[in-house]
Amino acid sequence: MSNRFSCVTLFRRCRSKGLLAGLGLLAVLGGTACQTDGNGPNGDALDMAAPPDLAPMLGPDEIPLKVVQRCPGDPGCADTGDGTLYVGVSKRDISPDVEPFDDKNANGVWDTGEPFTDKNGNGQFDAFWMAGFGDGRLAYGVHDPVWARALAIKQNQTTVVMVAVDTLGLFEEETHEVEKLLRKELGIDLLTISATHVHEAADLVGAWGAGFGQYGVNEDYRTKVRKAIADAVTDAVQSVQPARMTLGSIAVQDANRDMKHYVSDTRDPVVIDNTLHTMQFVDTSSTPPKPIATVVNWAFHPESVGDKNHLISSDFVHVVREDLEKQGSGTVLYISGALGGQIGPGRVEAIDGAGNVIKQSGFPKAEAIGHSVSRFALTAMADPKAVTVDGKTAKLGFRTATVAAQIANRAYHLAFMFKVYRRSLCCYDTKRAIDDDNLPSVQTQMAYLTLGPASIVTNPGELLPELFIGGYGGEYAGTYTFIDMTKPNSADVSRAPKPPYLVDIMDGQRPHRMTFGLTMDMLGYIVPRYNWVLDEKRPYIDEAAGNHYEETNSIGPLAEPQIVGTMRQLILDGRPNVAR
Repeated sequence: MSNRFSCVTLFRRCRSKGLLAGLGLLAVLGGTACQTDGNGPNGDALDMAAPPDLAPMLGPDEIPLKVVQRCPGDPGCADTGDGTLYVGVSKRDISPDVEPFDDKNANGVWDTGEPFTDKNGNGQFDAFWMAGFGDGRLAYGVHDPVWARALAIKQNQTTVVMVAVDTLGLFEEETHEVEKLLRKELGIDLLTISATHVHEAADLVGAWGAGFGQYGVNEDYRTKVRKAIADAVTDAVQSVQPARMTLGSIAVQDANRDMKHYVSDTRDPVVIDNTLHTMQFVDTSSTPPKPIATVVNWAFHPESVGDKNHLISSDFVHVVREDLEKQGSGTVLYISGALGGQIGPGRVEAIDGAGNVIKQSGFPKAEAIGHSVSRFALTAMADPKAVTVDGKTAKLGFRTATVAAQIANRAYHLAFMFKVYRRSLCCYDTKRAIDDDNLPSVQTQMAYLTLGPASIVTNPGELLPELFIGGYGGEYAGTYTFIDMTKPNSADVSRAPKPPYLVDIMDGQRPHRMTFGLTMDMLGYIVPRYNWVLDEKRPYIDEAAGNHYEETNSIGPLAEPQIVGTMRQLILDGRPNVAR
């Protein structure tokens, strides 16, 4: 790859939030604000209770679907057998071996000559830089374990393994590296690895090192995590038992649709997908039947502990899993949903067990949120309306697609150039300078899974929830103000995409249609084009006035048509053509 760029670069500290902050690489770049017309694929209003019978039709800037795999149906994915559903689960502690040190000069980092505990005996201090917020956040210890948890689902000749990893994110290459460690005789057809997106774990992306422009990954730790994931996957596949599945869902809110104690959105328009989904798998070969595993899918940035913390943690996710496991839910996997747009703790007024209101970031806030979320999850699982299906009716199937997603973000170009982000680029002229007419892309992957009444579409980043559920009329804002029109560059929802939205066209029962975020890749925020605004003087470096931070940590304005467009086509693939 050529290292020539059509821009003048400089370095300075940047705002302590998200990918760009960890990168700390800035450029003086020309260009004007990019605010597109937002004319995406439109469709007529449809019955929201069932998926429409529509063929995938290309919208502006969408890329024709490239299906990689279909199971059952493809060679090696025959659909012969008794249809029994088999499920197995396993987990591995991936907490880093943080080395304590004597901070003689009280500067918050280890300096040469300061005494430390050499845990691995290699004669050198091993730093673990924490991803999320700003760079230079050194881990001092472990507050609670971080995990790699694997769930194997097998039916006839189709085997799917879902993995949830407590990390900010993982590039697509990590899935391929894990696959190299797995034995072919395991017969895995699809491996999905999802990052929980916790902001209190060791960097596995690269952008959160000791300082600006410094690579943040401890390579020995990366190797450990890959092996741990592979070991958990292997054990899960080898431990499968006949199972049935129970599906639950619940809106995380109070009776008056007030979400302020649980979740908030700090980007206008306020659209919060507050539906929490549960998928519980029970071993039918035991007497009485015993829970094997429970998947919890919800949208919330796990960053409640805040940017001042130096202890490894899985944030509120740790509390949710512990609470549910103590109640006999089997091994719990937490998988994030459409959490883009700062869906999370920002404006949350959490309530602890004593009734105290907690607004400030920290472990007390994370614990209060975690306990609240686990109560909702338990309520969903105990709901008489929860749907239980066995292997005969819980038909397993999936298809996957790849797409070359364009990287327009110039700060990301610098990250690639300085090897802060270490992944493969494609689809551009490497002999020419990177510019607006020669932008690189990355190959990324999405999957669409169906299991009985449930359907799941994965997305490779932080999908803004309006791209999944709509909500441009304020119906998902709860008691929050939908749009503050006094802010500059406020959203004009009259130009927003029209229905059907992704959730409208998925299969199965509407309460059990899900998206798994940060799955099989990490491409930053996936922002609707109608509300895409860049700073005029330094696009991708400084955020535009108003609520437009997410654009600085997105691959670019084509993320919506190229990623969401592929998700839409993947869901609709195989349906007959119907004029509309």
